[in-house]
Amino acid sequence: MFGVLRLCFWFALFSCSAGVAEAADHPDLEPVKALFAAMSKQDGKAMQDTSTKDFQLLEHGEEWSMQKLVDVVQANGKSHERKNFFKQIRARQTGDMAWVSYWNKAEIQRATELKIIVWLESAVMVKVDGEWKIQMLHSTRVESDKQPKHIKWDPLEAAK
Repeated sequence: MFGVLRLCFWFALFSCSAGVAEAADHPDLEPVKALFAAMSKQDGKAMQDTSTKDFQLLEHGEEWSMQKLVDVVQANGKSHERKNFFKQIRARQTGDMAWVSYWNKAEIQRATELKIIVWLESAVMVKVDGEWKIQMLHSTRVESDKQPKHIKWDPLEAAK
């Protein structure tokens, strides 16, 4: 009997984890994608429109406001092209609050330099006047030697 229960436990665990990792993007990832699309356009107002007034970003050991993020994205008006890629890990929603975890990759082209950066991130969204807004984003840069090799990146342009 114990062996059957153990087998059922491992089967259930494998089934759940496989389904979550390969599932299509949850709608709760859309505000995050909107934020990164605005970042690609260096559009500070559009960036701010994706978040709550009390937005908090925990960026690789630092606490940032939305204004700090806008300032970094628009740094000195330096021209660049940014392409965003995502791979959702998991998402959960309870009422007017949701969270999503995902891998994020940016390819940033400046003049002759291409920089590729990967982050492991999570975001908390809340409904404000019927619209999902990002309240908190937690972002950890992943060094190139520790980046996952198995991910099939979904470009932002292919998102709904």
